[in-house]
Amino acid sequence: MSTKSKILLLVLFIFINTSVYLISENIQKHMINLILKEDLQKLQIHYDILNTSQKNIAYSVSNSIIRNTDLIKFLSASYTLNEKQNKINREKLYNQLLPNYEDIKKQGVLQLQFVNKDNISFLRVHKPSKFGDDLTNIREDFKLVNQTKKPIRGFTQGRTSHGFRNTFPIFDANNIHIGAMEISFSSNHYQWYLNNVSNIHSHFLVDKQLFTTKAWETKDLILNYYQAAEHENKMLNLSTLHSKQECILSNKKKLLPHKKTIDINVEKGERFNFYAKYNGTIEIVSFLPIKNLSQSTVAWIVSYTKSDIINSTLQNVLVTRIVSFLVSLLIIYLIFRQIKSNIKIKEEKEKSEKQRFLLDEILNTTDNILLITDFKDVKFSNDKFKSIALVRNTSDFNNEMDHNILNLFIKHEGYLHAGLLKDNESFAHLYKNTRITDRKVLLLNEKFEPKAYSIEMQKLHINGDFLITLFDISKMQEEFIKVENKAYIDGLTGVYNRNKFNELFENELERVKRYNVPLSISILDIDRFKSFNDKFGHSIGDEVLISMAQTVNNNIRANDIFARWGGEEFIIMFINTPLEKAKKVAESLKDKIEENKHPTAGKITASFGVTEYKDGDNLDIMFRRCDEALYKAKANGRNRVEII
Repeated sequence: MSTKSKILLLVLFIFINTSVYLISENIQKHMINLILKEDLQKLQIHYDILNTSQKNIAYSVSNSIIRNTDLIKFLSASYTLNEKQNKINREKLYNQLLPNYEDIKKQGVLQLQFVNKDNISFLRVHKPSKFGDDLTNIREDFKLVNQTKKPIRGFTQGRTSHGFRNTFPIFDANNIHIGAMEISFSSNHYQWYLNNVSNIHSHFLVDKQLFTTKAWETKDLILNYYQAAEHENKMLNLSTLHSKQECILSNKKKLLPHKKTIDINVEKGERFNFYAKYNGTIEIVSFLPIKNLSQSTVAWIVSYTKSDIINSTLQNVLVTRIVSFLVSLLIIYLIFRQIKSNIKIKEEKEKSEKQRFLLDEILNTTDNILLITDFKDVKFSNDKFKSIALVRNTSDFNNEMDHNILNLFIKHEGYLHAGLLKDNESFAHLYKNTRITDRKVLLLNEKFEPKAYSIEMQKLHINGDFLITLFDISKMQEEFIKVENKAYIDGLTGVYNRNKFNELFENELERVKRYNVPLSISILDIDRFKSFNDKFGHSIGDEVLISMAQTVNNNIRANDIFARWGGEEFIIMFINTPLEKAKKVAESLKDKIEENKHPTAGKITASFGVTEYKDGDNLDIMFRRCDEALYKAKANGRNRVEII
């Protein structure tokens, strides 16, 4: 073989492997970027959900305090009263608010404070011994609220703590501004929520500049801070959820190769993430910025998520490159395989084009729906709207909707639609009087599937029409339902848990007292359940629980409430049902359970105790009576129904 041919073969070998490397590198980056984007979006969604929840809590607490305390009277009089009388009023107000404060602390509230209109602290419920200090130059939120007389919400720093603060102006009965109220949530609560509810391992970083150097070393700080591993200018709030070994020592080694990336992006103050390799595992490290009232980034939420997908992607790419290398060697060694090699390169190129096309389609589905309307006809819409409405132009859509755009919105509880309009009320008025978090609509997509959208409206000054923007929030709704189900649904059987039953019982008890209608409950317990576990194992025991729960759930009315009370014990609430009728239903359920034999455990029976509501009863009283009846059923031979 000539030198020229050898050189050509060498060039071909280098060309083939370089092409494969570049294509695989491009695909690898694309897939990893999608994974990183999804992780960052997940952190953002959970953070936004928590922010919305905390905002609603703060508004509810502020309204409750103003209605139910002497706050307005004492704060109004503080300018004219002497120090002794103000002390008496302060202590009285503290005693009124202390029970409320203890309750809202369980919901994550860290600080509850009141200042007068000159920003002088009147009462810190979280620290009642400290008052009378001027917060004008320390707390920007108090200063702005007392200047603008409008509520402010954001992350701010005080003397010894930072927090997500909700600051509200306070007015007396004559609508005269008299001061401001602060309801703050700690970063510890955000960490707890993300770690325990959202299952996102995360911690909270703050700038060193938020406190003086001396302040970092004092014991006055409400939270504990340590030098963060992520950035030399950040401090870590080390809560009970984390250890110093994991969050500082291990993370410092893990992040060392990415120090420059972190420094550059932290300086920009915008969210970012990357993946890090350490001790044979790959973790996605996501940084979510927390901005203050001036929209400057002063803190960060950092999450760490193990990613088997990225690890698998890197391994697959490596395998691909090794295989390509061996194949190209074979192609060079066997000249006649060169044609086959060219075909393979072409196939790889087509695959890459398909992936780019798929990515374009995915991005297009995330576009918002835009339209201009007078609520009769759609006068303008983007392609996204036309694709969902299955029309080529707006005139076709207007005819299908009978020139009433509100026919587009599906009537469903929790969403805005035409059925909510009062006589002569416009949709714009309904929108204006709906809370921002409840401004949602439900409509069918191009596959005739209901999708949830957040709706924003803006009136155009030219002709009085409205610009409507619809944001797809289906995924956020699904995340919210998952979080809500974790709190109210029993993980094994899929029926309500005790917490949800207690909530529904209290609601029904109010109705029973108001309308004097009957109400019965029944406790049922699987007979000799322990023997199933001992003989067949806990997995069979779980199957027995699931089977029995399904049998009961399928044979009660839709408005009756069925829940797992604990272990093998379940409880049923029979709505509008007197004792004798409830007993008959329990007898029928008992028979259904006995008929439904388990393939391994065999015959399953259950004992029932039934009781009816009597004047003055609460759940504890009814449960004890019902439990006595259940005990009686067990004592009388099991597989029976007893009433008390």
